Amino acid sequence: MTNKSHNSVQNALEEKALHWHVRLHGGDATEADWLDFTSWLEAEPAHNDAYDLVALAWDAAEDLKDTPPVAANDSEDIPNPGNNVVAFPLHRLRKAVTAKPMAFGGGFGAAIAATLLVLMAPVFLGPNGSIDPTLYATGIGEQRTVTLADGSTVVLNTDTSIAVTMDKNARHVVLKKGEAYFNVHHEKARSFTVAANSLRVTDIGTRFDVRMDSDRTLVSVTEGIVEVAPLDLKNAADDELSSTLRLVEGQQAIHQMDTAEIKVQSFDPVQVTTWQQGYLVFENDDLGSVVSELNRYFPTPLTLAQNDLASLHFSGILQITDQDRAVRDLTALLSLSAEETDSGITLRIKDKVRSQ
Repeated sequence: MTNKSHNSVQNALEEKALHWHVRLHGGDATEADWLDFTSWLEAEPAHNDAYDLVALAWDAAEDLKDTPPVAANDSEDIPNPGNNVVAFPLHRLRKAVTAKPMAFGGGFGAAIAATLLVLMAPVFLGPNGSIDPTLYATGIGEQRTVTLADGSTVVLNTDTSIAVTMDKNARHVVLKKGEAYFNVHHEKARSFTVAANSLRVTDIGTRFDVRMDSDRTLVSVTEGIVEVAPLDLKNAADDELSSTLRLVEGQQAIHQMDTAEIKVQSFDPVQVTTWQQGYLVFENDDLGSVVSELNRYFPTPLTLAQNDLASLHFSGILQITDQDRAVRDLTALLSLSAEETDSGITLRIKDKVRSQ
């Protein structure tokens, strides 16, 4: 009886979390919606856990769109307890992804949402039957601070997901996508490592930011020391890449995805961390880069009407909590106009608007 009651409460909680995910990512969420969601999220720790499951399940559904079909049989839903595997009914999840979209909240598919209610509890089973790792995620425009079991904190930036594994010997974080800022509680007996793309970052008592872009990975140290190395030193391309790099405060490592090179340079900590305060600082950046950066935080994409606009240089501070204000400030400082279209917001030179 107790189990039935618990399951009923958990199902209701997960359904509410899914409601919020659909509502906020449907393209028409208001500021009041976000404030109400924040209040709900902070009301109980269980609300955070339920929303994490929804966000990760939704991401998993997206990732499965292009994967080969899996035979639908009962045995595939039973994980091997001897391995770290995801107990996900893949054939049903894939069927949800490819289902015909129907009206649900902000335009998401009802069939996908309904199936996710059944599938949103992926179980990671370790060799001793422990549930492992723990998953955390944010949507576009969200930031969240997570306190790990060891007392370390991780601030997740927009559209970010991580998987955390901790045991008596080590602490591991996998940055699956996005950007995260780590404030690590130092423990001599247990290392703290972050895997991002093909890099491994090892903490030596510090604070640092790790960001994954489509073409590169950035590791920026704001306090202390970290070590950066390829995930697989044995298969590294050359001796230079195989050697572990040590970064100190004020240094940043950039690993380009299309090369084996890891470049180390100095950086401005203010520009790297201000997203945690809700704004971005630009200093003589080209407009193309500014627009790309803003598009990480807002569901409505910005585009440039003229190719030559991308080379304009911009210096200033833009908020990432209010897209209307960010666009208004950007266009005012560069004498541009903003035109709303069905696909987003187009920026263009004002003089060209008048001449049309």
